[in-house]
Amino acid sequence: MRKIEHAMIAAVSNHRNWSSANTRVEIKGPHAMVFLHGNHIATLNRLDKALEIYGGRDCRWFSRTTFSRLNALALQFCGIRPFYTRKHVPMISTPTRDREWELGDFYSFNACGC
Repeated sequence: MRKIEHAMIAAVSNHRNWSSANTRVEIKGPHAMVFLHGNHIATLNRLDKALEIYGGRDCRWFSRTTFSRLNALALQFCGIRPFYTRKHVPMISTPTRDREWELGDFYSFNACGC
């Protein structure tokens, strides 16, 4: 995991605002929202104990950095790495199946590590 991802995880875990380079954590009530290049990519919802992933409404592209940040969050709080690419197609691995990850997708994982 990259240094910036360690710091991002620490900010989310400690429920503190944080910013470095292209990544920002913003706290609003029980929610720790993660932004990459100003795009909202994920929220850790402490009330529902859920990691909510946003794939398109605000996030206009899928990059290695996006997947790296999302996988770091999912690994820390859910114990999984669900995002990958197959033949240049973004994919998400869910408990029931692997499927294409499309712009506009939203997915929520049960987060045990809140």
